[in-house]
Amino acid sequence: MKKFLLVIFYLFSLMVSLNAQNNISKLEKRLRTESGKDKFHTQYKLSKLYLTISPKKSLSYAIKAYENAKKLESLNMQANALNLIGTAYYKQEKYKLTIRFYEKELTIREKLNQKTSEAKTLFNIGTAYEANKKERKALISYQQALKAAKSIKYPDLVYKAYESIIRIFTNQNNFKEAFWYLQESNIYKGATKVTREQRKINILETKYEERKKELKEKESELSLIDSTLSIIQLENETLEHETARKNIRINNLTTETEEQRLTIAVKDAEVKRHRQWLISFAVFFTLILIFSILLYKSYKEKKKAIKLLAMQNTEILEKNEEIASQSDELQIQRDIALKSKQEIIDSINYAKRIQKAIFPSKNYVNEILQDYFVLLKPRDIVSGDFYWIKKIRNFTIIAVADCTGHGVPGAFMSMLGISFLNEIVGPKSLESTDVILNHLRNKVKKSLRQKGKDGETKDGMDIALYIINTETLELQYSGAYNPLYIISEDTKPQLNIIKADRQPIAVHVIENDFTNHKFQLKKGDCLYSFSDGYTAQFGGKNGQKFKPNNFKEVLLANYKKPMSEQKKVLTKTIDKWMGKNHEQVDDIIVLGVRV
Repeated sequence: MKKFLLVIFYLFSLMVSLNAQNNISKLEKRLRTESGKDKFHTQYKLSKLYLTISPKKSLSYAIKAYENAKKLESLNMQANALNLIGTAYYKQEKYKLTIRFYEKELTIREKLNQKTSEAKTLFNIGTAYEANKKERKALISYQQALKAAKSIKYPDLVYKAYESIIRIFTNQNNFKEAFWYLQESNIYKGATKVTREQRKINILETKYEERKKELKEKESELSLIDSTLSIIQLENETLEHETARKNIRINNLTTETEEQRLTIAVKDAEVKRHRQWLISFAVFFTLILIFSILLYKSYKEKKKAIKLLAMQNTEILEKNEEIASQSDELQIQRDIALKSKQEIIDSINYAKRIQKAIFPSKNYVNEILQDYFVLLKPRDIVSGDFYWIKKIRNFTIIAVADCTGHGVPGAFMSMLGISFLNEIVGPKSLESTDVILNHLRNKVKKSLRQKGKDGETKDGMDIALYIINTETLELQYSGAYNPLYIISEDTKPQLNIIKADRQPIAVHVIENDFTNHKFQLKKGDCLYSFSDGYTAQFGGKNGQKFKPNNFKEVLLANYKKPMSEQKKVLTKTIDKWMGKNHEQVDDIIVLGVRV
C-alpha cells in the first residue's frame, strides 16, 4: 500500500512539475511579442513561478518587471515587483537586500494608502530581520505589523504577528513579555472565534462538496493507473528474463575475449622486440653514414685550405714588400699629423687664454662678492658654458649660460653672449631681467640671421640671469631653460626652485616675453645657478645620469660650509661619479653665491 501511495505521490508531483514547466514555456514564448502592461504581468507571473524552482531566475524577471513598471509610471506595479525582488533575495538568504527592497515596497504602499499590503510588508520585514539574527529590529517590525493588522481587522495576520513576537521573547528568555503577549493573543482569539468558526464551517462545507467531486475523478484516474502499473510489472518481468539470458552470453564472450587478449599481448611483445632491433640497426647505420660524410667533407676542406694557404703566402710576401716601401712614407705622414695636431691644440689653448680674459677677472669678482665659488670644467679645453658678473650702483647682476655645442663652436657663442650682455647692461640702461633677456634673444637672432625658416641654424644659449639689490636684498630672476636654486634656513633648510621659461635665447617655434620673478632674500641665503652638464653626466655603477635630485641632495648636505669648500665637494663628487670608465660628456659650470 505504501509503495502504491508513493507512486501516486510521485506521479502527482511529476504532473505538477510538468504543468509548471509547460506554463513557464508558454509565458516565455508570449513575452517575446508583448509590451507595456501585458509584458509586466507576464514578467511578474514568470517571477512567481520561478520562486520555488530557481530564485535567481525569479529575481531576474522581478527586476525586469520593476524596470518596466517604472517606465509605465505605475506605483502599484512597482510595489508588486519590489515585493517579488525582496522574496527572491529571501529565498537566496540575502537578508540585507531582502529588507532593502521590502522597505522600498513599504514606502510605496504607504503613499498609495494600501493598508493591508502595508501590514503584510511590515510582517515580511520582521521575518527577514529574524532570519538575519536581528531580533530587536524584527520585534519592532512584528509589533508594527500587529498594530496595522488589528486596525484593518485582519485576524490571520494578527495571529501570525502574535506567534512571532511570543517566539522572539521566548528565545530571549523574556518569559514575562512572552506570557503577556500570549494572554493578549488568547483574548483576541476569543473575541474573533465565533465569527471565524462560522466562516470556517461554511468554507468547509463548500470544500467538502468540491472534494467529493474530486475524489470521484481521482478514483477513475487511480483505476487507470492500476491497469497501467500491471502492464509495467509484466514488462519488467519479461525484461528481467531477457537480461538474465544476455548476462550468460556476455560471460561466455568475456572468457573468449580474455583468451584473445592474452594471444594478442604475446604477439605485441614479439612485434615490439623486432621494432626495437630495427630502430637500433637504423640508428647505427645512420651514425656510420654521417661520420663518413663528415670525414669526406673534412678532407675536402683541408685540401682547399692548403691550396688557399699557398696563395695567401704568396700574397703576404708581395704585401710585405709593399709595406716595407710604404713604411717610410707613413712615418713622414705621421710626423706631419702630429705637428698639425700640436698646432691645433696650441691654437685652442691660446683661445682658452682669450676666453679667460673675456670672463670677469677674479679680483673684480672678489670686490663684488664676499663668499662665492665658480666650478667651470670645459669638456674640450675651451668652454661653451660661461658666467658674467657686473656691479652697477647698488645692483649686482649675475648670469650663468650654456651655449649650443662645446669646444671651439661653443666658445665662439660664449664670447658672443658676453659681448652682447656688456652692450645691453650699462650704468644708464639697467633694466629688469626679463627685458635684458628679450634684448639678448633679439641680438643673437640678428647676428646669426635666424628668421625661423627650415634648414637655418638654431644655435643659441640657455641662461639664468638674476639681479640682487644689495640694499633691500630683493632679487629679480629670469631664465631660459636654466632654473635658480635658493637654499634658505628657517627652522630647517628649504630649497626653493625658481623655474625658467621653456624657450631658449634663439629662434623658437612660439616665442613669448621672458618672465620676471621676484624673491625676497635674507642674509645667509645661498644661490646656485648652473648648466645641465653636471646633472647630465654619465657614471656610477650602472652608467646612468647624475640627475637633478642627487645634485639637490649634495647642495642641501653642504650649504652651511664656506663656498670654497662646497666647490671642492662638488668637484670631488662629479669626479668620483665619472670614475675611470666614463668621459665627460658636456661642459660643466656651477656658480654659488652666499648673500
